[in-house]
Amino acid sequence: MNKAEALQLLDAMAHDQVYGCYSRQGLELVAWPRIKNRAQYVIFADLDNIHDLNAELGYAEVDRRVRNALKMRSSDITATGRWYSGDEIVWIISEGDPNGLVNRLQTALEKQGLSATFGIVKVTSTKLAVNVEQAIAKVQDAKKMGERGSVR
Repeated sequence: MNKAEALQLLDAMAHDQVYGCYSRQGLELVAWPRIKNRAQYVIFADLDNIHDLNAELGYAEVDRRVRNALKMRSSDITATGRWYSGDEIVWIISEGDPNGLVNRLQTALEKQGLSATFGIVKVTSTKLAVNVEQAIAKVQDAKKMGERGSVR
């Protein structure tokens, strides 16, 4: 494999074509190394009732709605990517108010007929996965309490 082919493969792995953002590999291997020294917050969102929506509207329609919601641009957002599956999204921000950003993200999702449960954490580790796991724990706690669509 030559350098051009390797870069093309890395680019394909780094981007999620369905949602138009980074893939998990892209976040961890491409974005995070460039921004980890200035990253302040990690926001994790678990989209609510995505499986029911897929059954009701079809995967293509739900993917279109998520993709449209993720098109929201903000100077606060340093990187956006899919984490595990189609219903888990991560945002990394280097400046700004994470709660204000989440409010704007909720509005963008609502315009598409979607909602999410959010976890926000201050970056404490040089490893992205550690920060994301802390945010996931907040989302899981909210869902255990029946607080879908909430922010923790």
